[in-house]
Amino acid sequence: MGFFTQLSSNVRKFRKDNGWSQQQLADMAGLDRTTISALERNKFNDIGIRKIQRVLQVLSHSLAIEPVRLPNLDYMQRFNREND
Repeated sequence: MGFFTQLSSNVRKFRKDNGWSQQQLADMAGLDRTTISALERNKFNDIGIRKIQRVLQVLSHSLAIEPVRLPNLDYMQRFNREND
C-alpha cells in the first residue's frame, strides 16, 4: 500500500474510531467537509500539508519522517521463510 493510500485509509479509520462524521472532523479542523472527503478518497490534488497536519492533529496523530533502509540479507531470508 502506498503512502497516500495508507494516509487516506488511516484518516477514515481514525475518524470512524472516534464516531465522527466528515462534517464534524472538518469543523474541528477548520476545513470544509469536501476536503475531508477528498482526503479520505486519496485525492490530494488541492490539499496542502498544513491541512493534512490539522486533520491529523485533531485525530491525535502526526506525520513522521523516518529513515528508509534497504532490506539486508537476514531480513530477506526471514521474509521468505514467513511467506513460504
